[in-house]
Amino acid sequence: MVRACLIDPLKGGGMPAKKRLTNIANGLCGSFISRNNDLDGHWAIGKLRSLADQHRQTTVVLDLLTSSAQPSSAQCSDVFERYCRLLATLAERSRIPFADIHVARIVLDFAPPPWPRASYYKLQWGDQFKVAVTIEANGRAVGIAHDAGYCRPHDVAKKENLLIF
Repeated sequence: MVRACLIDPLKGGGMPAKKRLTNIANGLCGSFISRNNDLDGHWAIGKLRSLADQHRQTTVVLDLLTSSAQPSSAQCSDVFERYCRLLATLAERSRIPFADIHVARIVLDFAPPPWPRASYYKLQWGDQFKVAVTIEANGRAVGIAHDAGYCRPHDVAKKENLLIF
């Protein structure tokens, strides 16, 4: 049995477009969930968790192409700038024209279904969250990446929000 694979006709072969879009989504997702995702000297995910809590919501949606967030917040501008630049870099490396990308969305879910928790694992502090990154390009497949972790809302009074390893 031979499996057909859709090759990007504009590039004349190589990696299928869906894989390239998934690679872009994985690159964004890995960087976004990293402790190096800094917003004003603090972990951006903790600050976004606080934003969700302030608006009594369990999700935050970031649209990289329109630089908009739900719930809305002006403090996200640095995050948009950084991840829009990364999106452009990853698209170029993947040979996907940036102008062809029509969806670039990061969704943080701060109330996912619970999963088993290893109590001895030091980095698993706070509440569980999930991240989903979706990249779509004109006339191409969709690339989606998922990851998960633990966080607590950002608290200016607590220095534990900024871990140094």
